[in-house]
Amino acid sequence: MRHAVWTDFRGVLTPPLREGLRAYCADKEFTPGQLGRCLRAIADRHGSPDGMAVLDSGLLTEREWAAEIERELAGRFGVEADLSRVGAEWWSDRRLDDEWLAALRTWRAAGIFVGMISNLPADWKEHFAGFAPWDGLFDEVLLSCDLGTRKPEPAMFRLAESRSGLPAGANVLVDDLDDNLAGARRAGWTGVPGGGGATRAAIARIDSLVRFGAPDHLVRTGAPDQGVAR
Repeated sequence: MRHAVWTDFRGVLTPPLREGLRAYCADKEFTPGQLGRCLRAIADRHGSPDGMAVLDSGLLTEREWAAEIERELAGRFGVEADLSRVGAEWWSDRRLDDEWLAALRTWRAAGIFVGMISNLPADWKEHFAGFAPWDGLFDEVLLSCDLGTRKPEPAMFRLAESRSGLPAGANVLVDDLDDNLAGARRAGWTGVPGGGGATRAAIARIDSLVRFGAPDHLVRTGAPDQGVAR
């Protein structure tokens, strides 16, 4: 069977979220645990699955989101914090998982369809665009802020299938979040945990799925050097 491999961005191509939170909080007045509790409270208040969903779904702008975090930190922990530069500071950590990046390049060079699906706030699109030279790495890049849908919503997976040109069962999502993997599986996809310590296992799993090295099972249906999705 032919396959399309779709990777998440934050937490799979980059260090895991917990590691990113530790790096972000290293010089702050609050701890990763305190920030996590504030994000959970904000998610619950807005009926969102997590603290990032209120941002990448467009419920809040970055400034509104940051202001709510500031209020939560003050009310819960007595911490007076300034998160006015939260986006720029968060995106200053520009590390990528070189092993995973190399695997993506190897698969794509062999003809496998390779795409990215990211839940990305509109306010952070400029940071994402300048993060790395994405052109030539992916056949498609699907960003929630461009499309009006996000993982784990079914519409995101249906759209990705149309871009890969392959049926649901031939598409694979590699993600670090259980909710996103569960959404992919409900859509008929294969969901593979990835990121951090799961990187090598994910590479081995995908190699076995695409039967790497067998020409009859290699495919690319997208344009060779497409950039960010339209």
